[in-house]
Amino acid sequence: MKITLYGRKGHAHTVAFKNFLRMAEVSFQYKDVLMDQEAKEHTKRLYEGQLKFPTLFVDEKVYLTPSSDDFNSIMKELNLRG
Repeated sequence: MKITLYGRKGHAHTVAFKNFLRMAEVSFQYKDVLMDQEAKEHTKRLYEGQLKFPTLFVDEKVYLTPSSDDFNSIMKELNLRG
């Protein structure tokens, strides 16, 4: 399973999602959309020109600005616990 999280340093959902994944000892890639130009441009394409975050990628699935409840449901479906 490949997990990538696009977010921003200090953003509440980004921090919470990163912490969960670390606690679950899941390998994931994190990209800060303010520091990573490629991630920033990719995000803008996903959100019709807007810079929104977090964005979660799990294998081929893309979850646009998941709420905490959405994130928890996704993690439950993947049988991951933080």
